[in-house]
Amino acid sequence: MPESCTCGATLVENARFCHRCGRPAFEEVEVRDVVDAVDLSATPPVAPPAIAPAALPVGFGNPIALRVAFLMSLAIVVMQLIPGLNVLFVVWWLAAGWCAVLLYRRLTGLALSVKAGARLGSITGVLTFVSMAVIFSFSLLFTGKELFQQLVKQNPQMSEIVNDPPSLIAALLLVLVLIFGMVVGTCAAGGALGAKFAGRGSAS
Repeated sequence: MPESCTCGATLVENARFCHRCGRPAFEEVEVRDVVDAVDLSATPPVAPPAIAPAALPVGFGNPIALRVAFLMSLAIVVMQLIPGLNVLFVVWWLAAGWCAVLLYRRLTGLALSVKAGARLGSITGVLTFVSMAVIFSFSLLFTGKELFQQLVKQNPQMSEIVNDPPSLIAALLLVLVLIFGMVVGTCAAGGALGAKFAGRGSAS
């Protein structure tokens, strides 16, 4: 702002006009000119909203599902090792599938469909069978001879199978296949029931 007007009068501080001649002390800049001077094309583009990643389907490729199934398989193996409680093995297999669905929902916030619950239960059953097979193998390794002797005493016809290695291996494989089907099928049924009654909704 100039200190004096063109007429020679000294301007008052912050005065918009000269008190002597009325001439404007400074030229006002119109707001429209300022807006026109702004380069609107230089405005940065707005980033698109982030899309949340899709949930993994229930399967062996899902780390959360594997973790849940592993924890449930450990729990069911422990229950089967407790005398008196091991006679309720079918109940524990059903409960393992059911609880796996509940734990998965708690960790992920997703309600599984019946099909997905059955898949999670079957994964639990597979891991449970593997744990049982490992324990059974160690038991045969240390007490297998005494076990076979007791079987022969209880059923003399078992001596033919025990003394014939190919028949013995075939019988053991048949038993393992039957146990595998029972464990996986029961755990899958428990997972399906858990998904149907414990939570409504669907997830792949």
